[in-house]
Amino acid sequence: MLSDKLLTLSELHHSAMQSALNERLQTSAVKLLLSELTGLTLPELSVRTDFPLTEFQVSVFWEWFGRLKAHEPVQYIIGKAHFYGLELQVNRNVLIPRPETEGLVEWLVKREKGLPRILDIGTGSGAIALALKNLKPGFEVSATDISQAAIDQAQKNAEILKLNVHFLCCGLFPMDKVRFDIVVSNPPYITEADYAKLDDEIRLFEPKLALLAGEDGLEFYHRILSQAPDFLTPSGKVYLETGELQSSAISRIAVDSGFSKVEVKRDLTGRNRYLCASL
Repeated sequence: MLSDKLLTLSELHHSAMQSALNERLQTSAVKLLLSELTGLTLPELSVRTDFPLTEFQVSVFWEWFGRLKAHEPVQYIIGKAHFYGLELQVNRNVLIPRPETEGLVEWLVKREKGLPRILDIGTGSGAIALALKNLKPGFEVSATDISQAAIDQAQKNAEILKLNVHFLCCGLFPMDKVRFDIVVSNPPYITEADYAKLDDEIRLFEPKLALLAGEDGLEFYHRILSQAPDFLTPSGKVYLETGELQSSAISRIAVDSGFSKVEVKRDLTGRNRYLCASL
């Protein structure tokens, strides 16, 4: 595929894009690999065509390309993902943060005033908790995850970003009955049947623990909403990301758990994606 001579970025870019088309891979992922390889921004890739590459860089790129071909998400290959303006380090111990989840953060930030105490459940890489703290430094943010490896990664991201979030490795809620004004979560909500149909990029690489939620996909909504009143202040709220067809069922769970008001919000594609339950 490649000769022994040193390549310019233009030559590698051309070869990589042709290979991506042949393998039916996303060219956007290839561009991210090239950006990480060279340290150039995505716009710079188009203008720094004579950028010289060493043999080692070319070798690294094609090793990365092989992983991409094996359906590994590009975010795991380069070890980073972007969420609400933050660059987060990620690995296979944490779910890759999705753009849809930015909508949950945006909704919460626009609606909530003052200095609430917030708990992010199932924090993973820390995406929601860190974005909230970055957007609203006055928020007091804590976050939990049952995976110690995930908590370690989230704490590392907090240290890199210099954001003060309190991370705890535990089940959904802390052991001590601390009261929060707001609970927020993007919990697992994939049914067992749907899990088997997921793309290889998700099913083979992302943590099953962060995706699968029983036969009906509602397991964690039941657990969060039924326990939340014991951890919320009298006017507390729970903000949730949901599957697009789950909002009605989750609304019923919220009412049965003692919440007096439930609001559902659509994402940018018009799908029911977010839910807020208020005591």
